[in-house]
Amino acid sequence: MKSRIFRFTIIAIVVCALVAGGVWLYQTRTAAQSATSTTDYTQVVSVQQGDLNASISVVGELDAAQQQDMVFDRLSGTATLLTLAVQAGNTVQAGDVLATVDTSAYRQALDQAQSALQEAQQTLDDLQVPPTDQDIAQADLAIAKAKLDLEQAQADLTDLEAAPDLTDLQNAVHNAQDSLDLAKLQEDLEGHDSMASSLRDLQYALDWHTRELSQLQDLVAHGQANLEQTEQVTTEQETLSELQVQVAQAQAQLQLSQQAAAAEVATAQVALADAQGALAEAQAGSDALDLAKAQVAVQEAKVALQAAQDDRAALDEGPDAVDLAAAQADVDKRQLAVTEAEADLAGATLVAPFDGTVLQTSAEPGDRITASSDILTVANLNDLRVIASIDETTIRQVEAGQTTSITFDAFPGQTFHGQVLSVPLQGTLQGGVMVYQVPISLEGAGSLPLLVGMTANVDIQTGQAQNALLVPTIALQNVGGLYQVLVPSADPEGSPVAVPVEVGLSNGTYTQITKGLVPGDQVVVQLSSSNSNNRFDNFRGAGFFGGPR
Repeated sequence: MKSRIFRFTIIAIVVCALVAGGVWLYQTRTAAQSATSTTDYTQVVSVQQGDLNASISVVGELDAAQQQDMVFDRLSGTATLLTLAVQAGNTVQAGDVLATVDTSAYRQALDQAQSALQEAQQTLDDLQVPPTDQDIAQADLAIAKAKLDLEQAQADLTDLEAAPDLTDLQNAVHNAQDSLDLAKLQEDLEGHDSMASSLRDLQYALDWHTRELSQLQDLVAHGQANLEQTEQVTTEQETLSELQVQVAQAQAQLQLSQQAAAAEVATAQVALADAQGALAEAQAGSDALDLAKAQVAVQEAKVALQAAQDDRAALDEGPDAVDLAAAQADVDKRQLAVTEAEADLAGATLVAPFDGTVLQTSAEPGDRITASSDILTVANLNDLRVIASIDETTIRQVEAGQTTSITFDAFPGQTFHGQVLSVPLQGTLQGGVMVYQVPISLEGAGSLPLLVGMTANVDIQTGQAQNALLVPTIALQNVGGLYQVLVPSADPEGSPVAVPVEVGLSNGTYTQITKGLVPGDQVVVQLSSSNSNNRFDNFRGAGFFGGPR
């Protein structure tokens, strides 16, 4: 079974090869016959050996290696250009201030960001600092106070919820009333007791001796008193003085006694009012609002006690890892905000990024600008290069390090040299063709007054071949994507024979043959009115400049 499959496979391969050979033979004969039928000029040339330098010619533009369009890229919204310190043509040093906008809003934002950062840092520091003895003592005191508040709230609630004994309260009212009546009676008796009676007797005796002394003094004054009466004046005076003292003492004692009795009456009145109020409150029952308030007070006291206990436990346990992480994250966030605010403030001033020359200014002080508004362009004119535009059909031949020859339309007759600095990986679409901007160094042009934007003509050396087998480029034909040359037929009357070849480098005039011909071979060059204008272009489009496609 396997041998049969193998035989069928071999037969299929042979058939396919015969078909492909027949197709190629038909195409080459058709091409040869067509060329012969339309040929206006035919020449047989020998294959040559020699050195070949391949190059491509492109157009570029002079550019500064260091060049920057300056914008206030940190602006949010619009702003007014405050100052512009330079003009086109001015030279600047790295760090020179070029232009500014108003910085007051940015300074205020930075101050606020720094303040917020300080607060966040303080919170983090507080979490990281261990508790002091004073912190622990204050936490214990808070727990004790919360316990007392809870006990008081529970006691108040119990008092409101307890059912009072009305009989005891009524008895208390009666007792208070009796005490008040007794106090009033005692107050009345103070004006009629022995003390008051003694005061009246003393007052009577004081009045009698006062009159007696007055009469004796009158007799003495008129010389009518005898010796006994004269001596009695002194006795009466002494007696009168003693009575005055006794009256004053009795009055004071009576006043004190009356005041004490009045105080007892007032106290009894207050006690009676309290007893009556307690009885009235008990008879009315507890107020629902007061009861609800008392219940809420108990719950609040419990919550406060639990919070105080949690705070005390937190001091023993140290800071919570989640709280520390959150505080650190907040510090990081605030630090980022400060960094952004500092960048915004710095961005309100344009400074020269390097030593250079101002090529142009695009704004004036007072203009309203945004983050995308061009203000000026700075370039380092001491480091110039050429930016060559190379299309997608040619870019594959270009490599970094290839040598170049450069001329300028503005300075005819002068040639300079350089090297391909790099090959970009991304191009831009221009007119339907992808074009790559290739930077090329410029050497030996330091003395010329070159200006950015000047047109440059660049020849890029894409390769070299030593002792290569060469044929004229116009001898090559492109048939179905394969390349061939025509060689003379062995029959002098026969048509040229097509021979497939592989090609290498080309300089446009000659092309390297890497396979298909040997030294001493001859090729037929045919030109006709139908293909003389497009054969070379077709050859270029197929990629002969720089190696087989």
